Amino acid sequence: MNVILFNREAGLKINTSRFGEVEVNESDMISLPEGLIGFPELNQFILLDHDNDSPFKWLQSVSDPAMAFIVISPLSFRPDYMVEVTEEEVSALKLSNPNEAVISVIVTIPMDPKKMSANLKAPLVFNLSNRLGKQVVLKDPQYQTKHFIMEEMKRYSQRDTQNDLKKAIQQQIANKMDNETVNK
Repeated sequence: MNVILFNREAGLKINTSRFGEVEVNESDMISLPEGLIGFPELNQFILLDHDNDSPFKWLQSVSDPAMAFIVISPLSFRPDYMVEVTEEEVSALKLSNPNEAVISVIVTIPMDPKKMSANLKAPLVFNLSNRLGKQVVLKDPQYQTKHFIMEEMKRYSQRDTQNDLKKAIQQQIANKMDNETVNK
């Protein structure tokens, strides 16, 4: 059973199974009115840092101490990730400015962490200004429920290296052409 204590001076104290007692401000809570896919009863969450230097966060349920989900910004491993939301979803989140939106995806970490995966098919969209969130299901067929993060990072790292190499070669060609022009 989860115990939520409220102390006006200190804020909310939430007993969690992973982190013990956590103190948060009520203003830090995030509301997902429809819950998460498979967990419609979980509507109130807080985001907790995994580590100071980690890209991962924990989406901790306020009402169920055992329920916490690892989340990450998909842009940290998939820089071309795009989320298209419907007008209804924008309305439900009360988004008036795209800059208010933050996108996260749920991560699964198996026994072999190299095989950790992210659900890019159903990202979480949060409105920073009003602390509302919603899990949306994307129609784009390139996104699946299981994208291996390490493979994605490697693929984009190689692509960046190839682009850097192309730029360096183009710069060398341009420099050579400039030198030939100056020497004429």
